[in-house]
Amino acid sequence: MGIPEWVRTTRGKLKSIQFSYSLPSDEASFVERKFAQAEYKRDPWESMPLPTGYAAYRTTEELFARIKLAIAEQTHLSDKDSALLTLWVFSTWFHDVLSIAPGLVVTGPAHDGDAVLHALYAFCYHPVLVAEMTGAALSEIKWDKKPTLLIFEPNLSKRLAALLCSSTRRGYLALRTVPGASRSAFDYYGPKAIYAGEDPPIRAMLKHSVHINASPAPGVYSQHVVPMPEEMTQKLQNQLLRYRSEHLPEVSKLELHAAGLSPDFNAIASALCECIVHAPGLQNELVSLLTPYSEQQIAERLDDLGTLSVGAALTLCHQGKGKILINEIAAEVNRVLRDRGERIQYRPENVGHRLKKAGLLSRRVSAAGNGFVLDHATQVRIHEVAATYGCVGLTDDKENLHCPLCQQNK
Repeated sequence: MGIPEWVRTTRGKLKSIQFSYSLPSDEASFVERKFAQAEYKRDPWESMPLPTGYAAYRTTEELFARIKLAIAEQTHLSDKDSALLTLWVFSTWFHDVLSIAPGLVVTGPAHDGDAVLHALYAFCYHPVLVAEMTGAALSEIKWDKKPTLLIFEPNLSKRLAALLCSSTRRGYLALRTVPGASRSAFDYYGPKAIYAGEDPPIRAMLKHSVHINASPAPGVYSQHVVPMPEEMTQKLQNQLLRYRSEHLPEVSKLELHAAGLSPDFNAIASALCECIVHAPGLQNELVSLLTPYSEQQIAERLDDLGTLSVGAALTLCHQGKGKILINEIAAEVNRVLRDRGERIQYRPENVGHRLKKAGLLSRRVSAAGNGFVLDHATQVRIHEVAATYGCVGLTDDKENLHCPLCQQNK
């Protein structure tokens, strides 16, 4: 056994030779694997982990636990983060029948982010590691193989972030250039995980994604991780294929609803938990893991002018008025801010602009200025927009307890 080496002959020509090594029998197999590793294939499409057949996995809970343990050993992440990564791995095996392909955003030191991507590489459906993400790189992906993209891109642009965000849902078309063909519209829908750097400001743009911080605890240094044996990778790939083949029709028909979460995380949790079949206890546990993320998002949005403006419009909508003015909505926004002890106050022009951006288009309703005539269609629209901003159910219970539109949009 040996590794081919390039040498130069006495005549100056290049030549490949292979040295032979004599090893004890108990070391031969280990060194042979290391030599094979040195000769890895450079084409990621040829070397991606793929199932070779079916393998029994026993129960959903046991398969989930095995993968979670393997991820924890490879990354040294917490039990909670390892569980969320495992949940995302399961979703990659069913993304083609889900209504949304939740993304995964990994932040933290580059070494730890790389460790997470390589750990996921062993378990995901048709995984491909991608260094640096550009529009050209997306065009070159072999989408017919239904890949899971594991992207290392700490300098992601806003434009690419928006494209990756939209590709978590079907139907958004982007232009794709294929060598030898003209540019054409293409849907980049599919599962994607991205290492986005230490603390990227762009992280908030990557909606419909689970966020994992891979940073080690304070005072704890990243440890060297021994790669998982190929035999274990192959076994788990085969078990996951068996799991997919047994439950694909069932998952395609499921429409779960994770109550108590923000709209974004409701969609994420529902899609993820649809892939955890015949394990209601595990589903409930996983929804509880996403709850803190949802609560944080709601808290951040409560401080956003868009959420404040939509919430104020919803509050006034519940007061039985025939119309509401932008001036009144701005006054309600400023009242809420004063009650919180905030000094900032907004002008009606600022509030009207944010309502328009949210999809609530005002018009002149009286000499006093612009606003909304609260006919049934407008009330429905206000409630729909409020639901997307997570405002429904956040106003005073006395106001919305008996509101049928609030109940429909919860």
